[in-house]
Amino acid sequence: MRDFLNRSFRTKLLVSFLLIGMVPLLLCTVLMLGIFQSSLHRSVADTAQTQLDALCGDLDGLLDACAQVMDRLRSSGRVRSALDSGHTDMAQDIYSILYDTASPLLNDAAFSLLDAGGSRLYATASLSGGGCLSVDWGLLKAARRSPDIVYRDVDDFGQGGAGSLLQAACAVREGGRVVGYVVLDLTQRHFERLFEKRTGSAGGVLVLDAFWDEVYASASLRDAGLAPVLRERLLAGLALDGGGEYSYYVRPGGAGGLCLILQQPKPLAGWVMRLLYLVAGVAILLCLGLCAAVSMGMSRQLFAPIRALNSAMEEVEGGNLDARVEPRGADEMAQLAGRFNRMTRRLEENLEQSLRQQRELNDAQIRMMQAQLNPHFLYNTLDTVKWLGKIHQVPEVATISADLADILRSSITNDEFVPLEQELRLLDRYVEIQRIRFSGTFQLRTLVDDGLLDVLVPKLMLQPLVENAIIHGFEDSDGGEIVVSAREEPGRLLITVSDDGRGMSEESLRNFQAQILPGPGRHLGLHNVDAILRLHYGPDNGLRFVPTGGRGTCVRITLPITRREVPSC
Repeated sequence: MRDFLNRSFRTKLLVSFLLIGMVPLLLCTVLMLGIFQSSLHRSVADTAQTQLDALCGDLDGLLDACAQVMDRLRSSGRVRSALDSGHTDMAQDIYSILYDTASPLLNDAAFSLLDAGGSRLYATASLSGGGCLSVDWGLLKAARRSPDIVYRDVDDFGQGGAGSLLQAACAVREGGRVVGYVVLDLTQRHFERLFEKRTGSAGGVLVLDAFWDEVYASASLRDAGLAPVLRERLLAGLALDGGGEYSYYVRPGGAGGLCLILQQPKPLAGWVMRLLYLVAGVAILLCLGLCAAVSMGMSRQLFAPIRALNSAMEEVEGGNLDARVEPRGADEMAQLAGRFNRMTRRLEENLEQSLRQQRELNDAQIRMMQAQLNPHFLYNTLDTVKWLGKIHQVPEVATISADLADILRSSITNDEFVPLEQELRLLDRYVEIQRIRFSGTFQLRTLVDDGLLDVLVPKLMLQPLVENAIIHGFEDSDGGEIVVSAREEPGRLLITVSDDGRGMSEESLRNFQAQILPGPGRHLGLHNVDAILRLHYGPDNGLRFVPTGGRGTCVRITLPITRREVPSC
């Protein structure tokens, strides 16, 4: 399987087409032929079993009727007296009794009355077997010893169909003595009359005794010598049909231990099945050739564009972005070639843009490195102003200079997140400058647990909020209070900045919620803080204005609790 997966696309496509086209066809052909043959054999077998049941019923019915006639004859007192006395003056009465008793079966069987010595005295038909049977062996000996009717087949029946094929006899007893016998004879003509209604011209019936010796064979089987062959197959444990053109269906009879065999030609001869398999094989070969031709044609049609596309991709991998594939037609492969061309063109444009941006970045880095000299100059200048304020005894100037230097130093650091403690300390610097500016008209109060001071927050996050409260909340007022509080919820840090100033107007609040920036020269602190929070923590973590129910403004920030990792020693 791994070797097949490693083969070329054309080989896999060809093999896949052949498998998809041939496997279902082959399975369907084999299954359909099997189902057809099995269904036909089952139908013929059912018909044959029904026919065999009817034949067995006819034979059993005839033998049962004959047995009743024989029982009535041996039970007749006049028959016993005539056989015991041997007088012929009762012949007319005995014939009358014999014909009256056997009248329903006169055309189906022959009945005889024999004396104790085996001589035939009375009969319903003349038989070629003679008028005397031995009482020392064979049928009459078995009848004398048995209280029931006994059956024997006759090996040397007469010519011309007049001889008996099957005989049955029962002893006639008087006072415990055997005074005669009642004998039944079934000839070739009787069997043919019995079975002619049930058998067709194509089939045949075979009647065998308990030793599978032939008793009767229909005209089509009479000269075939079939009984010994079937007996040998049965003893060898082989199928009775022997792989030939006929099927054999066996059913044991009732009386006499007889067995009926029905021969029927098989529904599909060997040459018919060979023809069917030949037609199926030719159809499969034609389909195989058609699938191979179609799959090879399609593989060639697909392989040429794929090979061109593969060559172009190799050129692109080598750095040649000018490689192009010529689209042919309007199918999916042509669309793929067009998309490849557009992709390479955009790659070329992106590469040029990346080079241009790299040059601009290099220029910006150079300018940034040059600008790094300016903060040192500002620090030195602010330090000079601070000492001048102390020398001239103007402490406000020194304080503003020191606080402004700290704010400047914190604002230009590369850290995006700082501990909450550092953010609060920077906020104190800023408020100290604003107190000097506004002559102490407001107060700042912080309510933060010591356990939250090391939580990381975005740099310069609180200063714009407090600045907004000072500039807009306490405008035209004598003073107020700003409260910065922080508390912990499960996994979250809630920071609240509130004031008791005049509050935020409805228009400004709507503009903020709609992300509408104020005009040029207006304060952008709230929008900047909101944008920073959304960028860092997602669009659902910006500023939230909490209703105060009166004067003032309350802004809430919700952050995940993150602490700076302490390096292990």
